[in-house]
Amino acid sequence: MPDENRFAGIADAVENEGDGSGAAGEENESSTAESDVAGGRSSEDDSIDGESPSGDASADDASTPDGPVAFEFDDTVQKSVYVRSETFEALEDAEALVDARLRTDHEVKNLTRREFFDAVFAEAADDTDRLVERILRMREK
Repeated sequence: MPDENRFAGIADAVENEGDGSGAAGEENESSTAESDVAGGRSSEDDSIDGESPSGDASADDASTPDGPVAFEFDDTVQKSVYVRSETFEALEDAEALVDARLRTDHEVKNLTRREFFDAVFAEAADDTDRLVERILRMREK
């Protein structure tokens, strides 16, 4: 393991980016936007339920125009997870199927991404035996 701290200086970079002052912040935003476009991503991909990546949920509370949601945005925490791209693509497909079933079978028309991901993590936490089996199968491949 390297001796130097690979996260050294990250707080300064975040502070400069967050205040939006100075050319460094503007340059950083511009290069991020360019890399997102080049990578086929939009800034909307980084947001969940239309909130900005900074966590601003001003237009979103515990309800949407189609009705209430399970919990408010303020009840959430943002965490990074590391997953293979094919696994995430399958999860996005599952999200679309779940949304369609909620709409057609239960007349729920306002599934938010935070509700979906919260349900995914809750299901995983509830069935650790299946998680163990899945990990073992993945390692056998």
